[in-house]
Amino acid sequence: MDEKQRLSESDTIILSLHERWWKKMLEGEKPLEIRKTKPAGRGLYRVLVYVTGTGEIKGEFVCKDFLKIRTIPEVQSRAGLQKIDVQAGSCLTGQQLKEYAGESGKPLWGWYVSQVKEYYTPHKLSLYGLKRPPQSWQYYRGEDVPDIMTINQLANICGHFFNAELDPDSEFSPNNGYNCRNPKNETKENGIGCCYQWSCPLENVIPADEEDCEKYGLDYEESEFVLVYRGKQ
Repeated sequence: MDEKQRLSESDTIILSLHERWWKKMLEGEKPLEIRKTKPAGRGLYRVLVYVTGTGEIKGEFVCKDFLKIRTIPEVQSRAGLQKIDVQAGSCLTGQQLKEYAGESGKPLWGWYVSQVKEYYTPHKLSLYGLKRPPQSWQYYRGEDVPDIMTINQLANICGHFFNAELDPDSEFSPNNGYNCRNPKNETKENGIGCCYQWSCPLENVIPADEEDCEKYGLDYEESEFVLVYRGKQ
C-alpha cells in the first residue's frame, strides 16, 4: 500500500452508543439497535461506533438491513425477514420502546447488527476530522481510519503464522517463533519467513511511525506498531 489512508466507502455511518449497549453488542446479546430514523437507502452500511462520553470510536458493525417497528397500539413482537424478537433483540422492554417513540405514532427503526468488531486501539474523533460526536448518527464521507496494533497482535489474527521453534534444542528461532507462512513474504531466515513490522506482505498493512502513534495516543516503539486498513488479510 502506497498511501497511509484511503477513502472510505460511501455508505459509512458514525453512530453514538452508550457503553452498556456497546458491550452487549460485543457479547452478541444485542442484534438490533433501535433508532427513530435510518439512512435513506437499503444497502449495506458500515457503522462506526462512538461510545458516548469517551471521545473515542471503539469499533464497528455491519448493518445489512432495517426493521420498521410499530409501537401503536402495541409494540410488535416479531417482524422482519429474520423474524427477530424485537424486545429481546433490542434489550428493551415494550414500555421502553413506547416511551422512546413518544406519542407521535411514528414507527421506530431497528438496525440489524452483525460482524461486530472492537478496535485494538480506540480511535479519537479527531482522526475522523470531527470536533464533536453525532447526537444519534451521521454519514461519514472522510478518509478511512485504520486500526493500529503491535506486530505481535497482528500475527495472532492474520492467519499466516505458526508459532513454532525451528529446533527445540536450538536458541535460534526467527522473530520469537512468529514464523510467517505467507508465500509473498520475501524476508526469510534459514528459509523461514519472518514476521516483521517493516516487511509484512499483507497489502492492507503498513508500518506505523512515531507520528502515527502520537495520533492514537500511544508511546512509540521502533518497529513495533502497524496500521491495519480494512480488507482481507
